[in-house]
Amino acid sequence: MSLDRLLEHRQRWRDKPLLARIYAAWFEGMLRELPAGARVLEVGAGPGFFSDYARAKRPDLRWLSSDILAAPWNTLAADALDLPFRNGAVDAVVGLDFIHHLARPADFFRESARVLTPSGRLIAVEPWITPLSYPVYRFLHHERCRLGVDPWAPFADLEAKDAFEGESALAYSLVRRTPETRWAELGLQPPRVTPLNGFAYLLSLGFKPGCLLPAPAVRPALGFDEITGPLARWLGLRARLGWTPVNNSRGARPSSAIPGRW
Repeated sequence: MSLDRLLEHRQRWRDKPLLARIYAAWFEGMLRELPAGARVLEVGAGPGFFSDYARAKRPDLRWLSSDILAAPWNTLAADALDLPFRNGAVDAVVGLDFIHHLARPADFFRESARVLTPSGRLIAVEPWITPLSYPVYRFLHHERCRLGVDPWAPFADLEAKDAFEGESALAYSLVRRTPETRWAELGLQPPRVTPLNGFAYLLSLGFKPGCLLPAPAVRPALGFDEITGPLARWLGLRARLGWTPVNNSRGARPSSAIPGRW
């Protein structure tokens, strides 16, 4: 792994300012669920777009941005499957487009439940499968999209897996095929799911070169995404997912995992 891909994304973000306007709708949806003064751990922070937005819009939040790959714009490098925090250290674990990259999802959810306070929450925005999004992810996206994927073992060769390798159907499969008892074993309630439209994002071509969305059309496109929200279960591209802990009975971890912090 290297910083090259993250640097490319940061450059494309600067070159296509409409991306910031499009992603803001997804960022805001997560920020609305965070109480004032919350201790927030962002995982899979990658190029740092969400943390920049959150710190500007919600200075009341105590925000740590983390990624498995060390980057100068993030707070720390940490493996989301083995978080270096004591029990109940954070009020929220949040992230955008990271769950579908996890090699061992169960380890991540177990760790999230451990580090959350009893009233905490795990919030993520992830690719979501709908009649509209499936052909997009299946045929036009660079990541795999397998509806039959085993959501708890999505990648066959863990040693060879690159951090950027993803499975677009992973979050959908986790939600659709995981019973309540399994979530309880991991320390979490079953997730709440809010499908989200993404027509503006599709027209922007995301982080690919070029754009089909003129700057003056960004606001109308975002408005169309909002107006057609009730149809997102059929037309959505992403979903906002939310979990809460079932209890706080976890084995202790030293509170000095990050000296002077959480």
